[in-house]
Amino acid sequence: MTLQHKNDTSTYVVKYMNLMGRAGLIRVILHLCGANYKNEFVTLDQIAANRADYPFGHVPVLIETRADGTTFELAEAIAIEQYLADKFGLLGSNPQEAALYRSVALNIYLELFTHCFSTILPIQEAIKDPKSAFNTQVLPQFIATHERWLNKNGNNGHYFGDRLTLPDLVLLNWMRVLEGQGVQFKESSPIKKVEQTVKAMEEWKGQYDAYHPFNSIEV
Repeated sequence: MTLQHKNDTSTYVVKYMNLMGRAGLIRVILHLCGANYKNEFVTLDQIAANRADYPFGHVPVLIETRADGTTFELAEAIAIEQYLADKFGLLGSNPQEAALYRSVALNIYLELFTHCFSTILPIQEAIKDPKSAFNTQVLPQFIATHERWLNKNGNNGHYFGDRLTLPDLVLLNWMRVLEGQGVQFKESSPIKKVEQTVKAMEEWKGQYDAYHPFNSIEV
């Protein structure tokens, strides 16, 4: 499968720190879709000293320059991801598909971020404790839910049809975050099938490991 960038003539700047973090999936979408983009690295001190320079006083921020010279600035990671996914055909072909794809992607965020990474107990400690709510409730429910969705599509490494969509990339991103913290997914799980399928895409061009969520960026 080859991704199409719809003859995109825009250029993009991703403003973020010199790490993947919350800009990681933004860069992955731009990379896989062959967009012309560059990184503008900023430090926490620079952001704190110039908060008025950013729409909401923080990063990431995407700046798109169109062929006619006009610019479009967008902040908030999820909004940027969904904008790019829509632009590059990763959200289906009609409003119903787009809404459905967004719902799956947002569920991944809400289940894993809200219930795991915004708790009083640090995620590293929760993962190590077999009796934690994360290990006994959150993770099993998440795995069961998303394996059901993936099996519904034939366990072919995609949530919908036989092509890459935004939920595939969101799942892969968060799966790699969890694995980096010590979570182990069964090799037979449909969730791992998504990883294997997306990792094999030619568009990664040997850059799969470079785009790990915990990585810094080569300058």
